[in-house]
Amino acid sequence: MTADDDEKREMHEAGEKAAAGVRLVEDLVAQVPGFEDAYECHVVNENGVLAHLFFWDVVQDTVRSYLGEGDPDGPDWRRVLAFLEEETRRRLPGAIEVIVTSFLYDLPYKGERGYGIEAHLGPVMKERYLQLRPWYEAG
Repeated sequence: MTADDDEKREMHEAGEKAAAGVRLVEDLVAQVPGFEDAYECHVVNENGVLAHLFFWDVVQDTVRSYLGEGDPDGPDWRRVLAFLEEETRRRLPGAIEVIVTSFLYDLPYKGERGYGIEAHLGPVMKERYLQLRPWYEAG
């Protein structure tokens, strides 16, 4: 195997991960009502889907919903967590990367508004969350 072969393989894997992230976003928007406007705005502003960037809005809208401050037509935090739990169970590499680094990692810390939503994570996401914040159960 040559360096060119390694580079091609890495580029192919990166493309597959990016495509899985895009599918995650599109499936979320299709299955959890309330993200449609944010999605359309994101696609126009970014000239396509940038999954990690879009998930910043997902975290913010989900936490607002959890706090009871979300748009009545916005996404329901319970549906978001259920959808992401199921996607985490599927273990698709690109989707897992987005869920862990751009959702779980960005959830509020103790003392921040919205802290407490993590107590409602399903078992598979909770396992990933504890890998990011191993001190969580100690406190």
